[in-house]
Amino acid sequence: MPPAWRLMARLRLRTQLLVGTLLIICALIGSLLVIVRHIVRAEIADGVQQSTDVSLHAFENVQRQRDIELSRTAALMAELPPLKAVLATQHALTIQDASEPFWKLAGSQLFVLSSPDGQIYGFHVSEHGWDATLAETSLKRSIEQGDDSAWWYGQGQLYRVFLHTIFAGAGNNQRQVGIIAVGYQIDSSVAAQLSLASGSQIALVTGDQIIATTLSAREQKALGQMRTDWAGSTKSQELELGASSYQAADVLLHAGPPADVRCYVLMSLEPANAFLRRLNRTIILLGVSAIVLAGLLLSFVSRTITHPLDDLVAGVRALAGGDYVYSINPRGSSEVAELGEAFSKMRGELLAAEQRRFATERITALGRAASSISHDLRHYLAAVVANAEFLYEAEKLKLNRDDIYGEIKTASEQMTDLLDSLRELSRGEGSISLRPAAIDNTIRHAVDAVRARPEMRNREILIRTTGDMRGTFDPQKIERAFFNLVLNACEASVTTQGEIEIELHSSSTLFEIRVIDHGTGVPSAICQSLFDPFVSFGKSNGTGLGLAIVSKVIHDHGGSVAVEETSMSGTTFLVRLPRVPQVIHEAAHAISL
Repeated sequence: MPPAWRLMARLRLRTQLLVGTLLIICALIGSLLVIVRHIVRAEIADGVQQSTDVSLHAFENVQRQRDIELSRTAALMAELPPLKAVLATQHALTIQDASEPFWKLAGSQLFVLSSPDGQIYGFHVSEHGWDATLAETSLKRSIEQGDDSAWWYGQGQLYRVFLHTIFAGAGNNQRQVGIIAVGYQIDSSVAAQLSLASGSQIALVTGDQIIATTLSAREQKALGQMRTDWAGSTKSQELELGASSYQAADVLLHAGPPADVRCYVLMSLEPANAFLRRLNRTIILLGVSAIVLAGLLLSFVSRTITHPLDDLVAGVRALAGGDYVYSINPRGSSEVAELGEAFSKMRGELLAAEQRRFATERITALGRAASSISHDLRHYLAAVVANAEFLYEAEKLKLNRDDIYGEIKTASEQMTDLLDSLRELSRGEGSISLRPAAIDNTIRHAVDAVRARPEMRNREILIRTTGDMRGTFDPQKIERAFFNLVLNACEASVTTQGEIEIELHSSSTLFEIRVIDHGTGVPSAICQSLFDPFVSFGKSNGTGLGLAIVSKVIHDHGGSVAVEETSMSGTTFLVRLPRVPQVIHEAAHAISL
């Protein structure tokens, strides 16, 4: 199972329902919003494409109109008789001086008069950088190609030029006396006019150099870096020039020589992008609002569905904790109400069964306790009666009265110990008398009492302490508890004659005492019931009350006792005892308040 499914499985039903439904709603709303955004973006892209095409057509129309006007100007100038008369002189200096008024009349930035073979007689240009030699070279190339219009490029300047042949005479006497060429320079002013007409940015490029543009220097540099790979594409593309986005189209104005002349028409995408940003914010706001509203609605619906189940779960937990009187009100859907009624019926049956089991166990426990106690008392009384008879006939049988008296005394002490143990188990929790004492001294007294027994005199019992041993407890009860615990450890390892180890460690709030023997271990069958009354193992004369008294005394002090480890090589009992019982803490807190 994937980790996400395992995590969902640990959540409550209401949370699973809420999270699952919200995820579905988020997926549906997200998909819907993405589709809407894609459709709107596609519509915007189509609009931008159409605007780019319109701008491109507008540019081409403006460019065509300028070409027509300049071509007509060249044709009209070629028909002027004074111009023909000047050109007929074939004298370069005369023509150069006399052609200036005609240049001003044409209103062009480039004006050239030449012989039919391309030798220039008159040359005028408004911008420095061009000379007659460069113009003559371009003119001869245009004559060779038979062009009526041409693009002349040199020294970083680009001109759009129109040529017209000048004829003199009429009829059969008509002859070609020269050629006139008029043109205008493609510069930033031209790009600005074209940009205004087309409603977009313009970049005019020849070869690998941008001749004229309305772009900023930063955008020009970006265009120069990417246009090599993009030039010649038949479709418009979206370009990122610096911080600005453009939809760009490329149109070929002239295919060299000397170089191709291209025009880039760039439609700004900033208005469209601004609209998309507003659309995105609106979509996100609508999506979040829809999810929040759906969450509130689902929370209400899920509460209606799962609240009866929560009541049922609370009833199950109460039943698991032993509370058979916890009631639930079956409600909700018919299935949930039916489940609640079935649970109430089951709880009643379990309560009746538990009462019957408790009564049976109580009778069984009383019978077992009565049987064990009567067996032990009968054993001890039999010893007393038998030894009393021996004591009565001691002289006749020549028996030692002291030995008989010792047997009677031992049996009496064992009966007294059994009765004391029963009385200790029957006392309530308030039967302890707390006072400050040292736990190590109390345990040493218990060890000395164990060693006082004849069979235990030679047993080796080691005590190791760590930390402060002072605390508040009932020394007498704790001594008796550890007497039973140490005696039990000695009896468990009597066949191995191993040493008994007692480790005492204290923290700021707790004593931890470990009693370690090297016996054969505790069988797993009685590990869970080892501290119950009348449970004994491996001892022929055990009453089964020693460890039960240990458990009661330690629990009366707010502590715990358990088998920490057991195996064939020995057993470790762990006792955790508060240094100051909780009742004293609560009393001190009440006094301070």
